[in-house]
Amino acid sequence: MKNILITGITGMLGKAVLNYFSQFNEYKIFGISRQVGFEIPNVTMFYGDLSSQEFVSNIDLKSYYAIIHCSAEVNVNLCEIDKEGAYNSNVQATKNLVSCLKAEKYIYISTDSVFDGQTGNYSEDSLVNPLNYYAETKLQGEKIVEETVTNFYILRTNIYGFNKTFKNSLFEWGYTQLSSGNTINGFDNMYFNPMYIGQLAKFIEVLINSTTPFGTYNIGTNEIISKYEFLMKIVSGFNFSDDLVNKIYFNQEEFVAMRSLNTTLNTSKINRIIEDFDFSIDTGFSMLKNDFINL
Repeated sequence: MKNILITGITGMLGKAVLNYFSQFNEYKIFGISRQVGFEIPNVTMFYGDLSSQEFVSNIDLKSYYAIIHCSAEVNVNLCEIDKEGAYNSNVQATKNLVSCLKAEKYIYISTDSVFDGQTGNYSEDSLVNPLNYYAETKLQGEKIVEETVTNFYILRTNIYGFNKTFKNSLFEWGYTQLSSGNTINGFDNMYFNPMYIGQLAKFIEVLINSTTPFGTYNIGTNEIISKYEFLMKIVSGFNFSDDLVNKIYFNQEEFVAMRSLNTTLNTSKINRIIEDFDFSIDTGFSMLKNDFINL
């Protein structure tokens, strides 16, 4: 069996990766979580803080087929306020992981926010210029991976999805407000090409069993949409009223951390290598609706 270690296994993306990989008998799943005592059937759990080198060094099993690093502090405003916490979660934790544990393949989940959003359609070779501390720490994590190991996949992406207990991701916020009949605002001048967490989990499983060369890859849907259009997809997908979403322009002054307006990713590189994977945003939303119904 192939040993797979998933960090942040109790988080939104970590759970999606776990759920997808659990369908296959060829994987033995290991997970890391800060939530002590949070047991998952058929998963060997390690409880602790990845930013502690002592914790990571003392993990019993130190060699894996793949380590999928989903753990991160993704609250952009919180990262700006608590920079030490952001650094520990996104940089130090990554350093400990790649330094102390061995794997045939390391998968580091990065972000489209490493780009400043001035032009969009960014390729893997485009100039990086993070505008906020969250993006800066994710970029530092990329550099640590590149400098420490050679057998890595850095995946720059933007994800959407939901937790069993709703939190405050874009989909969760939008759905919660719309289902309560509240009017919300959608930014029509902020663009991205996001992937559903279940879609990304499926891609990761395909990736680690492919002959794809190691390196950095942009992973996103083939379609580009605005944040307003994303919210309208929730409206149409769950039969809410169109009148509940106002189309507005993003105003930076209303936010603690700087945001990029156009982080759209050029995904032609990965599309050329893995030709038969479905990167459609409609496929992602169909997967989301199916998972939501079965929640």
